[in-house]
Amino acid sequence: MRRAARRSGFTLIEVMLTVAITAAVFAMIGGILISVINSAERIEKMLRTEKAGYGILTTLRRDLTGVYAYALGGPAFRGEDKAIGGKEADRLFFVTTARVLPAEEGRPPPSLVEVGYVVREAEQRELGLSLFRRAAPFEGDPLEGPGDYVEIFSGIESFQLTFLDPEDRQWKDSWENPEALPLAVKLELKLALSPEERAAAEQDRLDLPEPTFEMIVGIPVQVQPKADPAADGQPPPPPTGQ
Repeated sequence: MRRAARRSGFTLIEVMLTVAITAAVFAMIGGILISVINSAERIEKMLRTEKAGYGILTTLRRDLTGVYAYALGGPAFRGEDKAIGGKEADRLFFVTTARVLPAEEGRPPPSLVEVGYVVREAEQRELGLSLFRRAAPFEGDPLEGPGDYVEIFSGIESFQLTFLDPEDRQWKDSWENPEALPLAVKLELKLALSPEERAAAEQDRLDLPEPTFEMIVGIPVQVQPKADPAADGQPPPPPTGQ
């Protein structure tokens, strides 16, 4: 009876072995769970970054596809090659027929809108550069009208624009031709890495590239004069694209 009772229990070695195996299993599960959580965070951050990058370029494309420059009393499209601290920080100014401003009460939205994009240093320097946008109704001077610049994104590494010349079909770094529009505008946007990403890359000795987004937007060809909105209350005829 005593021998049967001894054999029905667990020895200390068996208990310790069971605890060790259980701990190992839980450690494996914990490691897998942490890996899954980190992967999910990386994917979510990547999606947020892509949404921000392509969101900025999509806004630019919407504005540019309505470019209008016929008989406005002066040059209505200008692209400036600028830099801040050695980083590309180009500027763009133009007039567009795109519906980028809401209608005021009892009045239709303006048929012509002045739009400007400028890059400035972010208030927090570790965030890199900030992109600002201005949109105001056209009031005489195509590129120097009223309106405040509003920050649309902070955390930019560089913002570069190039312009396709219709004469030699070459890409130019700037555009200040008052008599012609470029055939297309190439947009290149690089977003800055966060301080945490930079620290992690330096710690792991990784060459982590900045997220880069590119887009080419064709500029409409002007083939008909602008109708006078004050004459009939109608917006100008949209320019025909190519």
